[in-house]
Amino acid sequence: MKRLAALSAISILGSPALALAEEHSAGYRGIGMLYYIFMAAILIYGVNDAFGKKAMYVFAPIIIIAFYLLLPDN
Repeated sequence: MKRLAALSAISILGSPALALAEEHSAGYRGIGMLYYIFMAAILIYGVNDAFGKKAMYVFAPIIIIAFYLLLPDN
């Protein structure tokens, strides 16, 4: 089992196609959206905990719109 793990690690790390992948067309918008949703949920919960439900209803859309505007372009 250790030999199989070592062989697969050597083959993955030794191949230049995987190590030096360039010119990919993927963007950071998807992972950024996941991070921002997580941070927005924590902030909205904090506003609810600190200031109450009325303040949460006011600030939740503001927080969501602000994080949406912070997302990177494709």
